[in-house]
Amino acid sequence: MKSEVKIEDNRLQMTRVFDAPASVLFGFFSTADKLQRWSGCKETTHCEVQMDFRVGGSFTQKMQIEGAGEFTFTGTYDEIVVPKKIAYHADFGQFTAKIVVEFIEQDGRTKVVLTQDGFPDEFHCKTVSQGTTESWEKLAQLLSAGSLASNA
Repeated sequence: MKSEVKIEDNRLQMTRVFDAPASVLFGFFSTADKLQRWSGCKETTHCEVQMDFRVGGSFTQKMQIEGAGEFTFTGTYDEIVVPKKIAYHADFGQFTAKIVVEFIEQDGRTKVVLTQDGFPDEFHCKTVSQGTTESWEKLAQLLSAGSLASNA
């Protein structure tokens, strides 16, 4: 399944169903070594994630993007409900967005709904949606590349 993208003003919502249980998907979003394996657009050559995954904890994500250089953003976790929801604020330098990731398990598969509020304009929404779509493609490939047990 491809990602569904909805853009309204300064809000971006993306949905995709992955062939894995919610607990596995949650782990790929909540563990630094797993997140850096798939996060970033297709031009990302290196991704480094540091996280203190707890409510009030923070994270830093640095990506080397071919042709664009280094891109870094930071954030703070607002709410964590294992394995159903992660909410945080992300500081992208020029703006801060509120982000909610929901994991909805359906017959062994998981629908991930990512909602981001606070973009300054539609251009930023489209740029982030492209990068996220490409990231999710990498995640889907990781999930299908081997058994889920080796990815869990």
